[in-house]
Amino acid sequence: MRKCFFGKDKMIEIIVNTNSKNSVKKLSELEKIFKAEKIAYKVHRTSKTITAKELMDEVSSEELIVIGGDGTINEVINNYRDEKIIYLAKGSGNDLARSLALKSENIMNLIKSNKVSIYDVASVNGEKFCSGLDIGFNADIIKREKQTKLKKYLKKYIYIYCGILSLLSLKKYYVKAEYDEGKIESSNIYLFNIMIQPYEGGGIKFSDTANGQNGFLHVMVMNDMNFRTFVYNYICLLLKQHQKMRGVKYIKTKKIKIETDQKHYQIDGELKKAKGILDIKCIEKFYKIKRK
Repeated sequence: MRKCFFGKDKMIEIIVNTNSKNSVKKLSELEKIFKAEKIAYKVHRTSKTITAKELMDEVSSEELIVIGGDGTINEVINNYRDEKIIYLAKGSGNDLARSLALKSENIMNLIKSNKVSIYDVASVNGEKFCSGLDIGFNADIIKREKQTKLKKYLKKYIYIYCGILSLLSLKKYYVKAEYDEGKIESSNIYLFNIMIQPYEGGGIKFSDTANGQNGFLHVMVMNDMNFRTFVYNYICLLLKQHQKMRGVKYIKTKKIKIETDQKHYQIDGELKKAKGILDIKCIEKFYKIKRK
């Protein structure tokens, strides 16, 4: 049987991304608080060979603290078993925390809180993601970000740097997509963006309709437009001026199947190989986040 916080045999369990200095620093702060409060805790640490997904097999509590970024919480969700999560975002982008409006880090208030919000996820061929999936321009940015050695110097500005380079070599891709009420087929896709939450890409609001609680995938397609229009639309995204965008197709659907000639796509800031058909679905009311 799993143990609850502040029960007779209370035990706080923590998953921390030890590859992040900010996450390790936050863990140190929590440990001081827990020792002062005489609260028992157990830490599960990621490493170069052990992921947060694997560490979830060792979790035995109904509630869990996760310290890390979008990649860490993505791994947790991919081995999630109904835990109530206290998420302390310490990554470079922190898009999920931004989407969920997680501002309070008063750990004792969060532990004692009974307030829980439940959110949807999406899955692509069975792999879950919390924020977004991209084919086209955004996936090329993530590919550059994974390949560059400048991330430790540029930090949160790495996406701007990689975005500029990707823009200078902007590519078009073939995408065939079939969804609830129609289909799209084009060889002129600049961006095929699927959101379950509003933010991704280090703070860009790609969807002004997604909120992770309405049971839909929110799709935005930029195709059959010239380079200048694409740049204009992307600037509108950066400025949160969605209503001013031109020639953009929007789709709201429960599921979508995609074929593409791009050899990679991205989910929650992680690069994935595109093999065969991408079968994407919304899974409603999947995970629980504790709030103040």
